[in-house]
Order: sequence, then structure tokens, then C-alpha cells
Amino acid sequence: MTFKPLPIEKNKEGQVRTVGFELEFANVGINECLEIVQVLYGGEIEWENRFSAKLVNTRLGDFSVEIDLKLLTEKQYKALFEKLNINVEHIKFGEETLENLIDDTLEAVIQKVIPYEIGVPPLPYDQLEQLEVLRQSLYEHHAKGTEAFITNAFGTHINVEIPDTEPTTILRYIRAFLLLYPWLLEAGETDFARKNLTSFINPFPAEYNQLVLDPAYTPTLEQLIDDYHQYNPDRNRPLDMYPLFAHVRPDQVNQFTNLGSVKARKTFHYRLPNSCVSDPTWTLAQEWNNWVVIEELANDPDRITQMSKEYLNLKENTLIGFEKKWCKQTEQWLP
Repeated sequence: MTFKPLPIEKNKEGQVRTVGFELEFANVGINECLEIVQVLYGGEIEWENRFSAKLVNTRLGDFSVEIDLKLLTEKQYKALFEKLNINVEHIKFGEETLENLIDDTLEAVIQKVIPYEIGVPPLPYDQLEQLEVLRQSLYEHHAKGTEAFITNAFGTHINVEIPDTEPTTILRYIRAFLLLYPWLLEAGETDFARKNLTSFINPFPAEYNQLVLDPAYTPTLEQLIDDYHQYNPDRNRPLDMYPLFAHVRPDQVNQFTNLGSVKARKTFHYRLPNSCVSDPTWTLAQEWNNWVVIEELANDPDRITQMSKEYLNLKENTLIGFEKKWCKQTEQWLP
């Protein structure tokens, strides 16, 4: 399967738009991940701690590898011991420090349910085929993905550079995603655990959809951000807009104290896709190509308007089974 092209290939500076991936999986530890990436792309290892490292100066850029939990990567458990005046780095049991023993114990328990993550540097979208060898190598090293166990709520996050930062552009992309969301769940075969057992990809609330899909909604950038935060005061949405909002309006986003740390990026943070690395038929291209459908709709404002009217009308007149009905209608709108 090939990676489809973007309808808008370049950003406002005239450069090819870039894309970063974050792959979540289990059963392959950090050292093995670093070896995999180094064999494929070169580079040198820089350790931040035993649970977080970077592979720098590869032929693609800088990769990150970590276990996806701040309790370990940022040693958050130390605060509890410090309150008890216990320095876990200095207390020893034989050759091991208390810190090492705690890390070993936590990793042994947590790695069963918390994924390791490889963060891929931003690449020009027309070079994404270079990442399929990474996906294939993880499969060959027996990485376990979303489909391997019912509680594996692992994802593939795609960070797509926005073509420009005009509020009308951002609004079109949000609208396109909301209109396509039921179809994306079906087309991407979104995992049961990720939809129903965890809160990692909570759907946007119906009230927000109603607001944004109204053709009369023409907010300023500041209003768009405030409205988004009012209805979505957390990071667990399938399309997380906070990194982009922090890039275009950092002072405004910094006032939202309930979000934790938000890394500003001029990208959409698309969090919906599964990470099926243990399925030999799965590819990154198929997840990317679903995103391209969003891109195509986002750059067809007339189709957005007509679909929005149909969506709101169907929603108003449907008591049960709206998502299935709308998914069928959506297919009629797709090329």
C-alpha cells in the first residue's frame, strides 16, 4: 500500500509539509528499540534516564524512545520518598540502589499495560515510505500492538504540519474531522479497548459538534480556542488541538491550568489510529491514507457546508443509531 499525497502539499513558506509519527507497543524494550532504529537509520544514543533515550543524528533526524508513563520517565515517585526524607539514590541493597530496585519493580508491573513509544522525527510527507521498514522490524522483533490483547489500548499518533494558521483553515480541519469521525472509526477498525475501556480517545461531545458544524459559526482564533477548551478541557480527544493552539496562541493556552504540560507544535495531533504492529498485514500507509481523507474534505469548503447541514438535520431527527446512519451517508460523499 502506498502513502497517498496531500491535497495541499506545501506550507505557507513553500516547504513540503512534514509529518511525525508516535508508535506505541509492548514486548520490545528500550535497548532493543534503540538497536532497531540504529540499524535502520544510524545515529548515536543519548540517554536521559533508563526509561527515556534519544537516537540523534540519524539520517532522518532525532528519534525518541521511552516508556509512555511520567511516573517512570520523570521519576515522579521520588516526590513521595522525599517527603519522608528518603533519598532513593543513596540507599543501597548490595550493589543495587533503592532507586534501581523501585524502577525494576515498577517496570515489571507497568510494562504489561503501559506501552513503549518510538517518536519519529518530522519527515516531508512524500518520504513517509521510509518508516515502513521500522514498522516491519518491530513486527519481526515480536512487538505487541493493539490487537494482541483486549486491554492493549495502544495507538499510532500522527502529527501533521498544518498548511497555514488562519482560523478558517483550522476550523475547516476540525469540521472535516467531526463529520468523518463515525466513518473513521469503522474504516480504521478502531480497537474496542481504545473506544470503550479507556479514556484515551474520548469522542468530542455532541454539544461541541453542534456548535462547530453550524455554518453560521465563524469564530476568531481566540474564540475558536476558548470554545474548544470549554467543551474539551482535556487532552484525550482523537484529534488533540492543544499542541497547535499552544503554537499559535501560547499565552492563551498557558492560562488553561488543567491540561498539564502542552508541547507547542504547528501540527494536528491525530490520536485515533490503532497500533497493530503484531499484525503482518497492517501498515502505516493505511492509517495515513485515512488522514488524507480528512485533508481532502478539509480543503473542500462547499462539501463541508453541505455535509454539515445533512449531519445536523440527521442528528436532530434521529433518536437511535445516528452513527451508523451517518456513516452510510458519509460514504456517499467520499470519492
